[in-house]
Amino acid sequence: MNKTENKNPIILDSEKLFAIAINNHLNNNGANWIIHKSEYKYCYLDFVLINLNNLYSVYLEYKERSYCYGYKSYETYFISIRKYQAIKKCYNNCYIVWDFTHNTKNDDEFYYIHFDKELFEKFDKDINKSRLLIPSKYCKTGFINLMTDLIDKIPNRNLI
Repeated sequence: MNKTENKNPIILDSEKLFAIAINNHLNNNGANWIIHKSEYKYCYLDFVLINLNNLYSVYLEYKERSYCYGYKSYETYFISIRKYQAIKKCYNNCYIVWDFTHNTKNDDEFYYIHFDKELFEKFDKDINKSRLLIPSKYCKTGFINLMTDLIDKIPNRNLI
């Protein structure tokens, strides 16, 4: 290895790290899943997880975030209105994730919500910024909790 290789190790982006963490967790816990990253740069969602035993699928939208202007928490998170419309129309079995852990180094700074059409229709829209505002009180926390929700929702057997 030359000096340049030592100084410039390959660093994976946060989406790849997230996918690897999901894959490792699920495979270490007896789940028979695969995870695929969308190949189209402008796809509305980032990942699909497929249970190979029953082909049940769930979609994930992953957002790495940092707190701005001295904030240590937010009362709302957001997705674009176009993303919301796509989820509502095509990807309604979807989890949306906001991950602040890379910047805070605090594992509790990981928030997610499962799409629920009736609930999401109640959320405010910021038309000027083209955003759907999602109150943090509706979000759950923790990567392990997300994995538990996925395993509970998608068992390794026939669904009916």
